[in-house]
Amino acid sequence: MFDRSKQCNLSHKMMIRLNNFLYVFNLRQGTILIAVHQIALSSFVLIILLVGISHVGEMLSMLHTDMEDDAESRGFYEVAYGQQLTFHEGDVISTNNQRRFAKAQHLASVTVIFLYTSTILTSIYLMCCISLLHGAVKYKREYVLPWIMAACVGVVLLIVAIVVGDGYPCVVSLFGGHNLYHFGCALFVLTFIYAICAVSSFALETGSGRCARTSRATSDERGERLLLLDHAAHSSLLSAAQLNKLSNATRSQFV
Repeated sequence: MFDRSKQCNLSHKMMIRLNNFLYVFNLRQGTILIAVHQIALSSFVLIILLVGISHVGEMLSMLHTDMEDDAESRGFYEVAYGQQLTFHEGDVISTNNQRRFAKAQHLASVTVIFLYTSTILTSIYLMCCISLLHGAVKYKREYVLPWIMAACVGVVLLIVAIVVGDGYPCVVSLFGGHNLYHFGCALFVLTFIYAICAVSSFALETGSGRCARTSRATSDERGERLLLLDHAAHSSLLSAAQLNKLSNATRSQFV
C-alpha cells in the first residue's frame, strides 16, 4: 500500500497537469470532445483512403492496358520467309512514352504502398480514439493510455510529413507560400500537443482518484485495526477488574 501511494505522489510531481480544457470545460468534458473530434476526423480520412485505394486499382488496370497497347504499337514489324511469318521488334529501345510509363508505374506503386500503410495506421488510430471515448465516459484510465501513445507517435509522423512536404512546391503552393505553410503546420502541431496534454492530465486525474481510494482504504484498514486493539484492551481491563473483585469478595457475595 505504501509503495503504491508513493508511486502516485511521484507521478503527480513529475508531470505538469492542466486544470481545465480551453478555460471552459473540465478535463473529462475536454477529453470527450477530443475523442469525438478525432473519431470524426479519422473516420473521414479513412473513407478518403478507401476511396483512393479503389481508384488506384482502376488506375493500375488502365496503366497496364495502355502499356500493353504501347508495346504492341511500337516497332513491331512483320517479315515473311516463304510461308512462315515472324515478328521482330524495332530498333527504338527507349521512347518518351516508355519513360512516362515507367514513371507512372513507379508513382502508382509508391501510391499503393502509401495508401495501404495509411489505411492500416488510420484504422489503428480510430480504434484508439474509440477506446479514448470509452475511457472518458466510464472514467477508466487504462482505456485512455492507448490514445496517448498513438497520439505521441502521430506527432512524430506528422513532423516528418511536414519536413518532407516542405520539399514539394505543389504542397507548399496549396497554403499560399512557405510562411503560411510553416504557420499552419506549427499551429496544427501545437493544437495536437495541447490535446495530448489535456488527455494526459485527465489520465492523471483518474490515477489520483485511484490513489485517493487506495489511501482511504489504507486509512480505513488502520482505523479498524486500532478499533479492534482498543476493544481488546478494554475487554482485558474489564477482565482484570472482575478477577480482582472476585478475589476480594466474601462468601455471601458469591452466594
